[in-house]
Amino acid sequence: MVEGTPLPAALRPHAAPCRHWDEATVHRRLTADPAGYLAFARGYLEDLAAGRARVQMPPKLVLDDPPDDRGGGDFRLMPCVLRGPLGTLKTVKIIGTNRAQRLLPGQITVGELLVLDGAEQCVTERFEACLLSSARTGLVAALALMALAPDVRRISIVGAGRVGYYAAIYCAAAQPLARIELVDADARRAAGTAQALRDAGLPCRAAAVADPACDAWLLATTSTRPFCAPPPAAPEVVLSLGADAAAQRELTCAWAGRAALWVDSADAVNYGDLLAWRRAGLIDDTAPPDLVALLAQPPAAGPWRLFVSTGCALYDNLTAAYLLGGAPWVESP
Repeated sequence: MVEGTPLPAALRPHAAPCRHWDEATVHRRLTADPAGYLAFARGYLEDLAAGRARVQMPPKLVLDDPPDDRGGGDFRLMPCVLRGPLGTLKTVKIIGTNRAQRLLPGQITVGELLVLDGAEQCVTERFEACLLSSARTGLVAALALMALAPDVRRISIVGAGRVGYYAAIYCAAAQPLARIELVDADARRAAGTAQALRDAGLPCRAAAVADPACDAWLLATTSTRPFCAPPPAAPEVVLSLGADAAAQRELTCAWAGRAALWVDSADAVNYGDLLAWRRAGLIDDTAPPDLVALLAQPPAAGPWRLFVSTGCALYDNLTAAYLLGGAPWVESP
């Protein structure tokens, strides 16, 4: 056994005080009080809109694998720094799209969200990020739905996976829904997820197809082909949550340039349907208003309201802040 040379005591590094949050803990904390999570999110975003907080957030960096017989994959680097009334919170998520699924079958999202000490830059918190990513996407959907359709009572969620599950929980906490319909290509998964949501007290059932008579559709799929056409084939309010990579699509081109459009972040124009529309010359490169702007100024009722989420580090940072109890992380400079 090779032991190496002795390291002088003065050169020995300290072990960083780092806490690990597993998936089960993240899930329990994010579903224990859905209304509280929503209220925290609104306050966090109101601080941004009012200028009480500032965010430093470059576009996410996506590194794609070359396509192969498994469809390829990617990993993404998503940093965000929030400087606000409670201090400075630094986060970075390293997340992957796992299409091979040999080590982790059935899990397309893998990775971790890291919290860095605001002054010394060492990692102090490690959150497993599969369920966290899905939950924060569901939270974003609920916030957008409240602003776009405040009188909504019946929704259809296309995709009964993790994002669809959390979207149902937070939408039901945000508004008094009369019915949630879950649609999935896998009828057994739709039935199982719907049953779990009913057991949690939600008015949920599985459905064979999404009903255009619903007040809104939420699309949470891994589709690579656009399938959702505008009214009358769909409701006037549609939220697309699944097309978060260049090769993924949920919305037909007939929406482009005709629907009032909002996004989770300006970076959304670089992925999925909006990227395809830009490449086809159907929309320009101008970023639509984001969720912060939408919440600050909800639209008057009107036809064809579309919200597109492709994933944003801001909402990872927000979720870390909530999980950490909203406490000061380090005094603001």
